[in-house]
Amino acid sequence: MLERLILALMAIGVTRVTGDCSKPPLLENGFPTNKFTPETLFDVGTEITYKCNLGYVFKKEMLNGSRSVTCKEDSTWTALEVICESKICGNPGKIANGYYEAPNATFGSKVIFHCDTGYKMVGRSFRVCKADGWDGQIPACEAITCDDLPPISNGKTPSLPHGDHWQYGMVAAYSCNNGNSLIGAEKLTCTESGKWDNDPPTCKVVECQRPELPANGKIKEGFGPKYRYRETISYICNEGFEMVGDHVIECKENNTFIPAPPICKPRNCGNPGNILNGYYELRNASFETKATFYCNEGYRMVGRNLRLCKADGWDGQVPTCEVISCDLPLLNNGTVSSPSSGDQWEPGMVANYSCDNGYSLIGAERLTCMASGKWDKNPPTCRESKMPLTRKIGETKEKPPATIVEDEGGLGTTGIVVSCIIGICVGIGGAAGLSFYNKKRQRTMCKKVHINPQPSENQVEANVNEYHDHPA
Repeated sequence: MLERLILALMAIGVTRVTGDCSKPPLLENGFPTNKFTPETLFDVGTEITYKCNLGYVFKKEMLNGSRSVTCKEDSTWTALEVICESKICGNPGKIANGYYEAPNATFGSKVIFHCDTGYKMVGRSFRVCKADGWDGQIPACEAITCDDLPPISNGKTPSLPHGDHWQYGMVAAYSCNNGNSLIGAEKLTCTESGKWDNDPPTCKVVECQRPELPANGKIKEGFGPKYRYRETISYICNEGFEMVGDHVIECKENNTFIPAPPICKPRNCGNPGNILNGYYELRNASFETKATFYCNEGYRMVGRNLRLCKADGWDGQVPTCEVISCDLPLLNNGTVSSPSSGDQWEPGMVANYSCDNGYSLIGAERLTCMASGKWDKNPPTCRESKMPLTRKIGETKEKPPATIVEDEGGLGTTGIVVSCIIGICVGIGGAAGLSFYNKKRQRTMCKKVHINPQPSENQVEANVNEYHDHPA
């Protein structure tokens, strides 16, 4: 019996514990209206009602859902079927002659108001979405106006085109009486700040006298002897001169021209141009001066060696300096030494000549390249070597009588003296390439000697040939 009683009491205790509910569910952006501590246990059947935080409302789509929960016998709460969302304030209100900017109209957001151009705001420029809607009031946009214009002497003050005030964007135009010049701005505009963009002008008589001409210059435009306010004179300089200062001057309200008349100074052409491997000499770079160019030693100039400073700058082109070299002709049947450096024969270099076997060198063996780009001597030539004709031992030749040689072949032998000595005939005269003929047709062996009293550049020494004269 005792054991059964204990078990029954335990069962009653378990049933009571499992019937209590602990902490109720949370509602985002909301709270339970019942007051309780976190340690409180809730009996079965306890009901808790919720509401939304300030600035939040129950979502419209879920208004029919349960806003409360109840503790069930299984120690759990019934479902909470509502959601709290931010309150929407809606349209913040229209503003005449203006507009507003609002990222959204939810609780805590701000709307900013602006006025159209030409209007200024009266009141606070923003409103905030509160729990009970937009706070504050809609501001107003009023038209911007400028003060009335004061009258001016010797002129006419503009009147309003319409309305009672000068509003933003309106333009006021002034004018002066005959003989007076308007000093200052002719037109004034009412700005968005409510101020005129310029001060009112004045009207006065202005007359400027023509100043003296600048030296080496002349007037281009504006030839009157007297000038009114803001009339101008334009100057130009004579050829070869350049202007220092403004070329246009203007008559101002104090009866003088501003700025001062310009001056014309001789044109400066500046640097005439650098020349590689050379230099130039220049007294100055003013108009009509001359720059003279020179080449360094070992170089020669290509192009004109001077430039003149003209009205539009240096004339011509900068010359060039090229390396001086000697051109070496080819040598037939022989060889010439190569340059000691590079591919050019420069001044001071020596060319050595030699002939192939079987050829003799006729002329200078060594040529030197001079600073003028010319060789100091004429190039030599190579001539084929010939064996001299020999006479048998004991053979003698009969000395022929002296003869007068006539020019039978038209070879130009006039004035030639011919003699034969021991079988050798020698002709001396003024023409080369002579043919000697023995009228007695004696069998004689002679040498023909060509002598040119004025040898050409390539004829270094007399040409000598051997021949036999046979009887007909």
